[in-house]
Amino acid sequence: MRYSLGIDLGTTFTAAAVSGESGTRVVPLGPDVVAPSTVFARPDGTLLTGELAEIAAAVDPTRVSRGHKRRLGDPTPLVIGGAAYAPAALLAAQLRDVVDAVTAQEGAPPDSVVLTCPAVWGPYRREHFEEVHRLAGLTNVRVVTEPEAAATHYSVERRLGDGALIAVYDLGGGTFDATVLRADRAGMQILGTPEGVERLGGIDFDETLLAHLDAALSGALHALDPTSPSDAATLAAARALCVKAKEDLSTEPDVTLPVPLPGDPRKVLISRTQFDAMIRHSVALTTEALHRTIQSAGLRPDDVTGVFLAGGSSRVPLVSRMVSDAFGKPIHIGLHPKLTVALGAAAIARNSSRTAAGTTAVVPRRDLRPVVPAVPAVPAVPGDRARRRGWLLPAAAVTVAAAVTAAVALVFSGAPQDDAHAAADPSAPQVKGSTAGSSAGATTTTTTTATPVTTTTTATAASPAVAPTAAPPEPAPGRAGGAPDLEVYRGPAPTRYLGMLGSAEDGWAGQVIGDDRTASYQAISAAPDGQSGLRVRWSGTAPGQVYLQHADGGSDLSAYAGAAGALVIDLVVHQSPTATTALAVHCGYPCAAELNATSVLRGLPVGTPRSVKIPVGCFTAAGLDPSTVSTPFLLATAGRFDATVGHVRWVAGAAGDPDATPCDALR
Repeated sequence: MRYSLGIDLGTTFTAAAVSGESGTRVVPLGPDVVAPSTVFARPDGTLLTGELAEIAAAVDPTRVSRGHKRRLGDPTPLVIGGAAYAPAALLAAQLRDVVDAVTAQEGAPPDSVVLTCPAVWGPYRREHFEEVHRLAGLTNVRVVTEPEAAATHYSVERRLGDGALIAVYDLGGGTFDATVLRADRAGMQILGTPEGVERLGGIDFDETLLAHLDAALSGALHALDPTSPSDAATLAAARALCVKAKEDLSTEPDVTLPVPLPGDPRKVLISRTQFDAMIRHSVALTTEALHRTIQSAGLRPDDVTGVFLAGGSSRVPLVSRMVSDAFGKPIHIGLHPKLTVALGAAAIARNSSRTAAGTTAVVPRRDLRPVVPAVPAVPAVPGDRARRRGWLLPAAAVTVAAAVTAAVALVFSGAPQDDAHAAADPSAPQVKGSTAGSSAGATTTTTTTATPVTTTTTATAASPAVAPTAAPPEPAPGRAGGAPDLEVYRGPAPTRYLGMLGSAEDGWAGQVIGDDRTASYQAISAAPDGQSGLRVRWSGTAPGQVYLQHADGGSDLSAYAGAAGALVIDLVVHQSPTATTALAVHCGYPCAAELNATSVLRGLPVGTPRSVKIPVGCFTAAGLDPSTVSTPFLLATAGRFDATVGHVRWVAGAAGDPDATPCDALR
């Protein structure tokens, strides 16, 4: 039987549907029809996906990865069970298993395949997503946006007339998309600019519930050690309870969660009213985004026929109420919102195959062990809380700490480090408004033979490991009653922090600032300026960034947050920034805080040395966890900018200085 296949590789669940002469229907991928978007890495490097991965994860939760679709394009590989995997490779393993399952059920491979992706993804993320089906060994694959697929299925259900305008509100497990489309004979046409929220979906609702649960348990979950197998299992069980509670609260007024704390099982009651209060602000962000996309199409809400809700998280009752109240339009929810996108993708695939020669879309299965060379373990630092990931991160993220340290090279001042540190930027910083990201490492070389897929870093230090020529300086005394000054960069003096440049032109792979304190891209370059400064120039041809990374992964800088501390930067501006310029601090991916420093930097006199003092409180208010700071300084822009950085430090009490920058000036 000839058929076409549509696949929705979601952040939390994966769905598949086929379309042929007998119509379009869902293909069950497991007991719940959809399959969890979960990957488990066996010790031999082979990957299990879906239900099998969940079963294996119950035994060893440290070898599981969830939510990796969010990491697509991030330069830091995911480390699972001691081996590193690019997010695209994990998605490819899921995709390959889905195609194999459908082929087995249908008795033949599909003629064509349509995959879906968020509408808000830019060209860079789309390019990385195209790599997924190549790694999976598929040909004749087309990628469409999730709202296009959802609207296509909606048009079949509702029989839309030619020229009808609909708004698609797609709230899935990991992302939110808002899109306006016009139905015509050729299909669905996107109008205006799709809006979205990259990190807002069911996962975030789950984490909100988990935080509430931890607070109700007086921090008992946060106190667990995720590196302990038993504690990791408890955290995984608590997270699963929150996922189930979110689903049950769609139909029940309240739920009771039996939390299996070691030696002290507890029960916590959560009501729908409480849950609604927790997520109301997030849902309001989605309705605002839908308003903006309607306006971008030159339309008013009254011009839209209706709002179609897609994605599993759209079943939360508060969502339909708030969308209805915000737009006053008919709200339509499919019978199975989780399946809508896959059904629409299958219909699009069927229409595409009718106009193409029926080429087989699938090649024989190949070995999918997409690993990069193992990352050396990093010795623990006594008393360093950064070694223990908080429970708010997925369980698989616990093992990323080793990769974070191994992913950087050479101190900013030029003091050499060993080759194990030469790789990509682990904190995946980005310029606001850009679509830049990266795959694992710098340049990926992929093979689809029986050998593992490898990732090779080109931005490594060529010189052999050499011991530092001098010990880091002792901390400055600091202010009375406060923490000592933390030296992040001070000219040629070695510190514990490592320095790199990054640019979108190589996917943020990162380039070492070498012994001579030079590094260069077309977009950004660094070179010594006098005895102590580092002159950094942005050309404006692409986004670029300069940043300092902790040599051992991270440290606890909470003392500076609690003592009115500030990030103090001595610099000379030679040319003011021509575009939005971000100043950021990172606390281990995806934890970060980014401030808009454009107006502050433009206000500095050109050619005159100045000190800029940014209160640590501005960063914590923007989401920084000061107990796990991995990157205490990052400066990024997509425009032209020229400045010399002379001295970077964290200073207790400096936030109270008269010349400290108010947080309101950094928005």
